[in-house]
Amino acid sequence: MLNWPSQRIQVRVRYVDPLVAAGLTTVLSQQIDMEVLPDDDDAPLGAQVVVADYEQALTLATRREGQNAPPDAAVKVLVVTPNDRENDVRSALDAGVDGYLELGCQVGELISGVRQLARGSRYLSQMAASRIASSIGRSTLTQREMDVLCLVARGHSNKVVAQKLDISAGTVKAHMKAILGKLNASTRTEAASIAQQRGLIAGGARPS
Repeated sequence: MLNWPSQRIQVRVRYVDPLVAAGLTTVLSQQIDMEVLPDDDDAPLGAQVVVADYEQALTLATRREGQNAPPDAAVKVLVVTPNDRENDVRSALDAGVDGYLELGCQVGELISGVRQLARGSRYLSQMAASRIASSIGRSTLTQREMDVLCLVARGHSNKVVAQKLDISAGTVKAHMKAILGKLNASTRTEAASIAQQRGLIAGGARPS
């Protein structure tokens, strides 16, 4: 016979999609060691673990890191999302999210994630861990390099990029050289494609 702790894990589900919220609530409430609390946006979280969509997870984690409300200080945030790009995962972890699962994961992985967070550990799905592992050792783009790359990806020439950012064409060229090196790309088009795949910039027109 399994000996579950007498104190059940208190979980709250905050998901913008009502069908997904209902599914998560049903699965979690069936676990003998968990208690799913009713959601109330006006009340303190008052839970050990909050399972949320991407935007709400980042909001909750950021609020907790800022220590706006004492009852929220110890809550762990688990995001369940279809967002699977490298930048999505890294941005969530940088914001303070404690666990990352992709929507459509196995039920057992969701349960394990909640239990791990309740114990004070982090939990990353294999996909999320892979995204983070693949980014280790890479040089990150500066904000100015991101600005340049976004405009280049829209098909703008160096001259137009320089005008829009109020910098010289030579500076744009220097930024592009750095961007190509950091992304291990040989052309502007390849750099834009890599950046879009990694979620660094939004999809759009490719440079000519």
